[in-house]
Amino acid sequence: MIKLIATDMDGTFLDNQKHFDPRFFDLFYQLDALGIRFAIASGQQYYKLFERFMPVSEKMLFIAENGTVIADGAHIISTNTIAQEKVKKTIQLIHKTKRLVILLCGKKGAYLLKKDDQYLFEVQKYYVSYFVVESFDDVDDDIVKITLYDPEYHIQIFDDEITQELDSSLVLVTSGNEWMDIMNQSINKGIAMHYMQDYLHITEEEAAAFGDQMNDYELLSSVKYSYAMSNAVDAIKNIAREVIGSNEEQAVLTVLEKIIDQQKTVNK
Repeated sequence: MIKLIATDMDGTFLDNQKHFDPRFFDLFYQLDALGIRFAIASGQQYYKLFERFMPVSEKMLFIAENGTVIADGAHIISTNTIAQEKVKKTIQLIHKTKRLVILLCGKKGAYLLKKDDQYLFEVQKYYVSYFVVESFDDVDDDIVKITLYDPEYHIQIFDDEITQELDSSLVLVTSGNEWMDIMNQSINKGIAMHYMQDYLHITEEEAAAFGDQMNDYELLSSVKYSYAMSNAVDAIKNIAREVIGSNEEQAVLTVLEKIIDQQKTVNK
């Protein structure tokens, strides 16, 4: 019996216009009535996710900021922060690239340099709590991850360059062509999913997950019922239990309907 379902957002739960079918709310209430918890596992900010899923946010679980922030409804239950000296060293490293925009993501919100405020519209897509600062030295917050944005939409070309000089305790994860996250090696969506399983006292065999990009690799590896979107990268398709339809087809909702029907049959 599935007791926990988690889904990535962009390219998975959301269509290419960043929307999801409102029928999700009816499905959510049905899952809730069956005792199945539903989680969003995303690189997006917790506050943004919580706002987006109102009025059911209080009953949802959130694996936000690629697992560095974990919440049960309105209650943050775990965070994973980067040591301050490592944040400073990483900022210096990224500045060498010239092209990439840095966004510091902390417990209180996200921080963008004033010199990069022309990209604020991109930040606003994923963050509801954010601040524009003159210098990152002005930031008084615990940083959970460092997010990089490529205005030229080809961020993968920086993978090797950054990885070679990155502190060995940190890891770099790309999400699509525009975004890259740097966070502690000790956390990812999969580790956060295991934390959530322990929190709910369930096993991998009682959990399901959906994803499409490499930052979903560990998430899908942490559950028995793993689903890759048809638009997913090959590495995700290769590890998934099943490849389903695309994000444009709202295939996650189709699988949720099947899970609900199966559980209702079991309960009869």
